Amino acid sequence: MKRNFNIHDLRIFYTVVMTGSTRQAAQVMHLTQPAISHAISRLEGATGVLLFDRSHKTLRPTEAGQYLYSEAKFVLDELVRIDEALHSIEQFGGRGLRIASSPALALGYAPDAVRRYLDANGTRPFSIDIESSVQAISAVETMRADFGLGAVSRDSSRLNFTPFLRADVVAIAHRDHPLADRDVVAVGEIPPETYVKPLWSDYVVAQGDIADSLILRSGMRAHMSLVPGTVRAVKGISLVNALSAWDIAAAYPDLVVRPLASRQWFDFLLITRREAQNQDLAERLLDALRATAQERRSGIYAQAIELLG
Repeated sequence: MKRNFNIHDLRIFYTVVMTGSTRQAAQVMHLTQPAISHAISRLEGATGVLLFDRSHKTLRPTEAGQYLYSEAKFVLDELVRIDEALHSIEQFGGRGLRIASSPALALGYAPDAVRRYLDANGTRPFSIDIESSVQAISAVETMRADFGLGAVSRDSSRLNFTPFLRADVVAIAHRDHPLADRDVVAVGEIPPETYVKPLWSDYVVAQGDIADSLILRSGMRAHMSLVPGTVRAVKGISLVNALSAWDIAAAYPDLVVRPLASRQWFDFLLITRREAQNQDLAERLLDALRATAQERRSGIYAQAIELLG
């Protein structure tokens, strides 16, 4: 059975599910409530399935509705990407490039590398999205992103994974933390009640001597973007890669960086599609990534950041 429905109705359906009612969807989309209801009816007629269970006071998606909602996000995001690409071609003569970056690199390093790339290669539009390492692979594979920066790889006939740097895990601590005056921090000495565990959104475990880190308990957890503020607020301590630590220390002068007694590290990779037209761009981006890392290799970071390849 062929199912024909238009994108406008799909967007209305997505908004109804997201907001929870036709009334709120009408307000968001600046339409009348009857127009919203008619669009849902058209979509149900076109798909041949009921999208909402109307036996309750509130609209609840049926199983088919839940499935369509999850797929609609990908379709609508793809339309936005196409629109942005066409606008970029019209305005700049070329499609904008997109990077999907691991949270660990997105605090300052990835934007600095993109700025360096643009300084060397012109003003072609560039955007950076934060994705987990696994999501970055998927984004490049499905062409939602041109490049990915992550900490994991997998066997793929369609993708290249190029290691470009290794960043040791270091401690960042508030100046008033009892371990802040140590030359070297032993993971086993970190008081659990002061430890802020980063939520990498990557499901990636550091390499090296990580036995103590795996058993370190924490009552506080924060996404990478919130780790610095959380450490400051509780005068605590956290463990992050050296590139993130460089960015954090530059922005928060009351936080100090200390090496660990145990050697732990993350290897970061550039993820690209195996297409001839991407290879030259990938080499230029690698140059920018390595040069930006090299800028950070001084003091404690001289040994904690290593260029690969």
